[in-house]
Amino acid sequence: MRLVTFRDPHGAQRVGRLDGERVVELAAHTMLDYLRGEGHAPAGRDHALADVFLQAPVTTPPSVRDFFAYEGHVATGQRLRGLDAIPDAWYEAPVFYFSNPAGIVGPRDAVRRPAGCELLDFELEIAAVIGEDAEIAGYTLLNDWSARDIQGREMSVGLGPAKGKDFATSLGPWLVTPDELPIEDGRLALTAKVEVNGEVLSESDAGAMHWSWPQLVAQAARETELRPGDVLGSGTLNRGCLLELNTEDGATPRWLQPGDLVTISAPGLGELTNPIV
Repeated sequence: MRLVTFRDPHGAQRVGRLDGERVVELAAHTMLDYLRGEGHAPAGRDHALADVFLQAPVTTPPSVRDFFAYEGHVATGQRLRGLDAIPDAWYEAPVFYFSNPAGIVGPRDAVRRPAGCELLDFELEIAAVIGEDAEIAGYTLLNDWSARDIQGREMSVGLGPAKGKDFATSLGPWLVTPDELPIEDGRLALTAKVEVNGEVLSESDAGAMHWSWPQLVAQAARETELRPGDVLGSGTLNRGCLLELNTEDGATPRWLQPGDLVTISAPGLGELTNPIV
């Protein structure tokens, strides 16, 4: 099942289930209500998909944890910091940082380049959203926008990332229940890609995670309580950001500019597009 949060033709926010090119409105007032087990029945109305405005599936998650689960991405980051090896601790347990629930943006929403940022980057990720049983209720695409120059300065003091990340995190276009997706050994068996202005810059195997989704959930839940609507990001897929792509032999360094249009996509998960302003 594909679940959406949307604004209907009158501008009211609703929750729905996609049925082909129709959106069947559900009784739940918000996606958080739905994830708590409320309002699963149809409300008796449906809309053409073309007539509604899709928002982030979860517009105000209780929390956002972004993991660091792809070894290739981690290794590149270490090299750029002048380090030869991935820390042993990375192999002992999945690590994450807390991002900003107030920074969630949805499909087609503009992403503003932060003041003072010249090195704006995308990050191709997949997110899991927690349901009422503290397990994964569904998956969606996630773009963890990064102001690399701001991030680099703040992390030099031993904390962060914070202001280099929390200005925007894109989610969408819909939440897909696990039974709709190919899952092997706790990992999504699909290829995700990223395009800028229609040019495919990278394609990456989402199943190449060192840590599986069940392991990420278990780590997130350790010594605490997961709540319906909590978002867990996979971390950047291998070669899933300009920071990595700029290091490839012969690559001309590039960063995102106002006017760019960034799209991340994966089979079953759809396309998540945002313009840079």
